[in-house]
Amino acid sequence: MQRALILLASAIVGAKAFNLADAMTEGSCIVLSTKYPVISTGIHEVVQSSTPIGSSSSSSEASSVASSTESSYTIEPTSSYRSCPLDLPLSCSNTTSMDSLSCCFESPGGLVLQTQFWDYKPATGPEDAFTIHGLWPDNCDGSYDQYCDKSMEITNPKEIVGSYNEELLSYMETYWKDYKGDDESLWEHEFNKHGTCYSTLKPTCYGDNMTDHEYVYDYYRETVELYETLPTYQWLKDADIVPSTTATYSKDAFIAALSQKHGAIPYISCDSDNAISEVWYYFHIRGPLVGGEYVPTDSTTVSKSCKDGIKFPPKQKDTTPTTTQTSDGPQSTAPATKGYITLSGQDGCLIKNGHWYTTGTCATYSMIQLSTGSVYLKSSAGYCTIANKQFTCSSDVTSPFEFNYDSSANVFSANGVTTFSAAEAAKGQTQEVVSLGSGAIDFTLQFSPK
Repeated sequence: MQRALILLASAIVGAKAFNLADAMTEGSCIVLSTKYPVISTGIHEVVQSSTPIGSSSSSSEASSVASSTESSYTIEPTSSYRSCPLDLPLSCSNTTSMDSLSCCFESPGGLVLQTQFWDYKPATGPEDAFTIHGLWPDNCDGSYDQYCDKSMEITNPKEIVGSYNEELLSYMETYWKDYKGDDESLWEHEFNKHGTCYSTLKPTCYGDNMTDHEYVYDYYRETVELYETLPTYQWLKDADIVPSTTATYSKDAFIAALSQKHGAIPYISCDSDNAISEVWYYFHIRGPLVGGEYVPTDSTTVSKSCKDGIKFPPKQKDTTPTTTQTSDGPQSTAPATKGYITLSGQDGCLIKNGHWYTTGTCATYSMIQLSTGSVYLKSSAGYCTIANKQFTCSSDVTSPFEFNYDSSANVFSANGVTTFSAAEAAKGQTQEVVSLGSGAIDFTLQFSPK
């Protein structure tokens, strides 16, 4: 702490010396830690912290308290720094355009989620820890974009992280696990799908001194640092919720235990056996992803998959997966389920090109479950995607869209949106284009297995 205070007191930006009293009276947040590199944030330098600012957990505007763990690692400073105003609003709270500050303000993905797995069969990671899923930039309404910038995509995350910090790589190999054993494929998927959508991670934000793939390293580093402040297993244990082959727990008990520690309501997900499978923590952020102030906020997603009597199975050592060969993209986990796609409240169904049709035979679609939890859809015309907000299936689709399917509600979603629409009702021989989002005629897309 003393070293951090000295750094802050002696920092100079341009020709102006930093004044702690002035900064505090301006309402800025000063983070005191030496775990992160110093970054320029306007009139003074601030040392980033692994602990979110503040310690009160009485409201969603409070920040969570980082746990002190033995699993931390050393951060090596990288080369690029940026200047950002001190009076930035929290993400999702701005009333005017922030386009001119896109390197300092996360938009449109201003709702940041740190997501964690409980993989018990097959088991991954330590027996006393939830493992990392990812760090996602959802839009403020709970929807999200994916694969936002192909020029940023990578195929070698292990090599990139290892070139910066072997300790971080080792940590990821322990706590950021793919249940099929292909950890690097999961890391690649998470960055390409979600990391490329952070406005403040764009290479243009780093300036001329950016080191090779620095923004990639920053994504993984920030994900791990935030994960370390969210010790889900320990928080549950503190509330006497521990893995058991016989005990079950109420949904309210799970959520209350985590909410009390986090300072906001998280999202929990359960598998088909009503066993806990995932926890998502939501934040708004003040400033850029790296070096920003994370403020817990309530989940925008209602936990529907978990019923009372939640199981918390111990991780089964004897089913730990062996390492597999790295492969491109998410992999299927089971044979495809075949069926028809219908529209809620409407006659007809989707034909092979993805259009709505009321005359003739419905197309058979294959729903392919992926290791990431998402699904691919495929008809005889080819894989399906969302292009210019339109649902389409074609042999020209080389990068299938990752849809989500809620089996309990029997609805598909894309980018977190369950509403699809058409400009007019299909009738006779007329096919209607199906679009993502609301329109003249709204409906959900449902699956009818064959």
